[in-house]
Amino acid sequence: MTNETLGETDEPFGLPESGCGDRPSVVVVGGGVIGCAAARELASDHRVLLLERDQIASGATARAAGEVTMQPSYTDYSEIADYATDFFRAYDGTGAFEYTETPSVELVTPDREDAARARVTRLRESGVEVAFMEPSAVESQWSWLDASPFAGAVRFTDTGHLDPYTLTTTLQSDAEARGARVETGLTATDILVDGEQIAGVETDRGTIRADNVVVATGWRANELLAPLLETPVRPYRTQCLVLRPESPIPDSFPMGWIPGEHVYFRREGNGDLLVGGWSAAEDDPAAASESADEAFRDHVAGLVPRVLRTDDAFRVVDGWAGIDGATPDTRPIIDAPADAPDGLVIATGFHGRGVMTAPVAGRLLRSLVADEESPFPTGPFSLSRFDSRSPDFEFLSISAGGN
Repeated sequence: MTNETLGETDEPFGLPESGCGDRPSVVVVGGGVIGCAAARELASDHRVLLLERDQIASGATARAAGEVTMQPSYTDYSEIADYATDFFRAYDGTGAFEYTETPSVELVTPDREDAARARVTRLRESGVEVAFMEPSAVESQWSWLDASPFAGAVRFTDTGHLDPYTLTTTLQSDAEARGARVETGLTATDILVDGEQIAGVETDRGTIRADNVVVATGWRANELLAPLLETPVRPYRTQCLVLRPESPIPDSFPMGWIPGEHVYFRREGNGDLLVGGWSAAEDDPAAASESADEAFRDHVAGLVPRVLRTDDAFRVVDGWAGIDGATPDTRPIIDAPADAPDGLVIATGFHGRGVMTAPVAGRLLRSLVADEESPFPTGPFSLSRFDSRSPDFEFLSISAGGN
């Protein structure tokens, strides 16, 4: 069975005809939100086969918080932020997917006030909808927030949140409806090259021939890309807790982040509070704990009473930790590198922003495979922007807002 070639016959997998023809033209490796977004974009006019070693949305996607803060994350590239935000607004209501628009606030400590005010002025002059709010204005608009320890807040409006699993499975369904084939429980072990051209992938169940391979395996990308290519991506571990107050947090509660505390927060649909962050580089990602650790719990326990204006007691109802890939400048690599074999396209190093960047990544991956012009700048995602490709760099922790 392992010597059979998927695409030449379906017999090893016991699958019906999928509409992919005799052989896929594109193999997408990775069934997280990025891989499913790429498959959806490509499937309308390419024979797409998506491979996932576990289940769809079972890796970093499953442990994402679902915040969409593209506007504060890409203030220097409004076209990129707008593309993602417009996608989520239009995609809302597709299948089970829902996008909830929610304003965001960056709580500013006194030592950061001057820089924050200057940044707001600069952003407003460039057309970004942003404002600096005094502490009294913050508390007047959001009664649950205690702004007294802060100099104020930077408010963004074009932000929101979603369920990462629902988004990913909806993208998967769309991809399959457009003709893509999805295989789970199948591990790609090697990328095959014929001269300077991609020839397909080797899997734990045989060889799959294809002219294009999209690697969207998150922090594991370097494992599969070696020895063809090295990327400056290193694994890091991030955490989340879900806290339940005695009375639900109001619907109007904003998303937010506190850069100096390395955390972000948002309201869950049932009125719980999600707090995430506390990220650190991870040298042994495969063995890392998937549970939130005691240090993070203690940090959140001390922080919540300082930020929320309530006498409610909070109890932890859920908690987890996950691994993602980081880059030196916190932005992902989405590229078909010039020194890589023709037909190899990579998407890695999303630094905790994979879910919100998925529409951009999917569209750019299509542009790279199909040799089409991108509707937004590609420079921020190019591998060539880095002088060094070594994964040994100082990890930079970011909160939800970013740049």
